Amino acid sequence: MSTLPRIGFIGLGDMGLMMAQHLISQGVDVVGYDIDEEKRNKLPNSTVSAASVAKQVEWIICMLPHPDVLREVVLGPDGIASTAKTGTMIIDMGTSGPDMDILCNKELSSLGIELIDAPVGKGTWAAGKGELTILVGGEPRQFDKAHWLLSILGSEVLHCGPLGSGQVIKLANNIATSINLASAFEAYHFAKSKNANTEILHQLMKETAADSWQLRNSADNAMNYDYSSLGAKINILLKDMTLALTEAQKNNINIPTAEGAIHWYEKSVANGDGELDMGAIYKNK
Repeated sequence: MSTLPRIGFIGLGDMGLMMAQHLISQGVDVVGYDIDEEKRNKLPNSTVSAASVAKQVEWIICMLPHPDVLREVVLGPDGIASTAKTGTMIIDMGTSGPDMDILCNKELSSLGIELIDAPVGKGTWAAGKGELTILVGGEPRQFDKAHWLLSILGSEVLHCGPLGSGQVIKLANNIATSINLASAFEAYHFAKSKNANTEILHQLMKETAADSWQLRNSADNAMNYDYSSLGAKINILLKDMTLALTEAQKNNINIPTAEGAIHWYEKSVANGDGELDMGAIYKNK
């Protein structure tokens, strides 16, 4: 029998399910919840609500698709806060933006419940192997307290600063990620419009300062019309970019390159490609 604490895991989408299954493979007792019963049934132990999870554990990971969903799961009438014990720690591992974590924490702290943010880098390929990069926002004491659990899920666990800092670093990284890929495809479309050989351009970019992980992975796949999910889905990146732009506008920060790049992702979602890998923005004309 495992001597590790039982863990609640809420949100069993593409990333969350693989993370939960990895915890189980490492001997962690996990009780899961997702609004989708079919997803719940993919775990050996699941329950019917976030409140039910909170009754059974003192550690809860949330891997949810949108900040509004996080708020409902944490603070809603059948949410974590309605049944959680004093001393429970909630770890928000989705990309929810700093404001939502700070808002939830303000409500939770009066109940003696802790919350830290710990969004992840890398994609589904790393989620099932415990090789995620995890970006933690919270007090140093909280980082130390949660490190044992996060280190099972990630090969690199980084303390980014106070609550919300992990979210800020994740959004900043996704700004660069999204722009990087969009700029590569913009170059391809420019060359193609002039009837130039885009395969030569693709090779040239790998041999010059234009080189990047995106070019050698998402772009390589897209050039072969492979849009399976290697990294992030387009609709997830669009959500993250929208959060980043909202944060920037609220703080009077000018990020015009991101404002330009977001149109690639908006167009792909409008074309029905939101569930495909980010490389599918290559299909845009």
